[in-house]
Amino acid sequence: MVEGDGARRVPARPSRQTWRMRDLHEIDPCEELPSDVVIVGGGAAGLTVAQGLAGTEREVLVLESGGLEETEAAEALNAVDTEPGLWNEDQQARRRDFHGAQTDLWDHARQGFGVRCRVLGGSTQAWAGKSAAFDAIDFSARSWLPDSGWPISAGDLAEPLERAARTLNLGPNCYDEELWALMNREAPVPCPDRDVLGSYFWQFARSRIAPMEVMQMGHEFRKNQPRNCRVVTGATALTILCDAAGGRVTGVRVADAKGATRVIPARQVVLAASAIENARLLLNSTDQPGRGLGNRHGVVGRYLMDHPSAVVAHFEDDAIIPMSRMFGFFGLRTEHGTSMYMRGLAPTAAVQQKEELLNCAVFMPSERAADDPLPAAKRILKGQSENTLQDIANVLRSPGIIAKGLARMAAQHPRFPTGLTRFAVEQVLRFRPNFAAEEYLTGGMPHKLTGLAVQAICEQAPNAENRVSLSDRVDRFGQPLPLVQWRVGERETRTLARLGELVALEFERAGLPCPRLDPWVRDGGDAPATIIDMAHSSGTTRMATDPTKGVVDADCRVHGFSNIYVAGASVFATSGHANPTLMIVALAHRLADHLRAAPADNA
Repeated sequence: MVEGDGARRVPARPSRQTWRMRDLHEIDPCEELPSDVVIVGGGAAGLTVAQGLAGTEREVLVLESGGLEETEAAEALNAVDTEPGLWNEDQQARRRDFHGAQTDLWDHARQGFGVRCRVLGGSTQAWAGKSAAFDAIDFSARSWLPDSGWPISAGDLAEPLERAARTLNLGPNCYDEELWALMNREAPVPCPDRDVLGSYFWQFARSRIAPMEVMQMGHEFRKNQPRNCRVVTGATALTILCDAAGGRVTGVRVADAKGATRVIPARQVVLAASAIENARLLLNSTDQPGRGLGNRHGVVGRYLMDHPSAVVAHFEDDAIIPMSRMFGFFGLRTEHGTSMYMRGLAPTAAVQQKEELLNCAVFMPSERAADDPLPAAKRILKGQSENTLQDIANVLRSPGIIAKGLARMAAQHPRFPTGLTRFAVEQVLRFRPNFAAEEYLTGGMPHKLTGLAVQAICEQAPNAENRVSLSDRVDRFGQPLPLVQWRVGERETRTLARLGELVALEFERAGLPCPRLDPWVRDGGDAPATIIDMAHSSGTTRMATDPTKGVVDADCRVHGFSNIYVAGASVFATSGHANPTLMIVALAHRLADHLRAAPADNA
């Protein structure tokens, strides 16, 4: 939107405010909120940029649409429209089970694609903490993958990646066979041919506040908020304003919870509001009518990616215990405590190239029974049960599990001695990592389990037809909803199926228990595959040197503009198979470095 619309000229030097965190509706409309850097979005990316600017002369203002806790009113703003036929009934059911288990307010009917949480801390409010780094091949241009390749290399992110690991309270950034040496142990045998499938590890971000909990970055930020940073909650960004020439942004128009709007002036703006919302904001803002900010070449919102995932095989009952140990959790003692790693398998770069596969990996999650009582109780309490009598019956059939869950909640009471808790946690992580992992990943809530699956996950090929555009429907502020068009292609389906076949072949060759391939893999596509998104949305403001192929440059600056940047997974040129948060935080640290080094008026 061209400057006008109530925008004020940015004063020469903003005055430091006396408050640190307030809700927008509590701030007098006449109170100035000038800032050097306005960050739109208080999730992992935005809060990391804010922390990265700590100790500078920059006045930083974080605008968070939600509050300090999730609310139904804020969650309603996460609504997305999807094109008809995006999900079949089996996929819808799997999305509800998979995503609904980790969230309090998310609903498939509202968020038919992705999982977003409008709260300080963003989606770290509902994640599992699962973290890993991209492989070197993820940054490379691959002949078998059109539009692959980044304008930066893995080496460019090496140092920011180390800081990202510290931010997320992780152990060493080691995710392959070399981890065995760090743990001073031999790799389990027998094992698949390492020239075909190598060990791949994920680690988990643990809270510094409650060590058996997943890190929630909003809570951590509030404990260590930089002195030069203020946070405004309940501030929903509507449009980005720019000057008449169209090359500089001047501020952000926001609405409070009651719909009152105001303009926040800014010298620099960082969009860090998620892959869906970053694209939506740019499309809703215009430097020329009908085009969208930074959308001269029609790239904004395109190349939407996620991590297609599906179960490819199951182990027989007698293999569940040995395989869950071999591909379970391992503790690594470091100077900061014990870090927890989960083992899976991934095809080597040579196999990917030979078979023209996307980057991918498998892990072995326990499967919950259909009559697991805790999800049934959750559905009843949230009023989302489609069969209330059946869910009540499931709860009543397993009173012991419910009782254990209630006991765990009581043990987490704030009066329980913190020092004793931390000592106990470290001992469990060190000597019984699989037990610790079960407690950690389920929030300590017991579940009724029935089997061990082989779940595959892969990157998604960049495709300009997968995109976020604007819907004809609007939210309560009159802003068009995001419209998601997303399809899993033949490359993704073939990669997932082939990975399942490689696991079965290599396990049989090695003398390991051979998993039973699921029908859609075994029968060569005759049976439908239940592939869903993993809520790892990315790519909608992708990084590229060529502005016809991307929205931001290698410094995450929007092409054609001098002072607007994008942080988060929306800048990913390709998505790898790794869970994105560690890479999001690393790129955010790198962006903060750039902002620190550049002049405030023209970074």
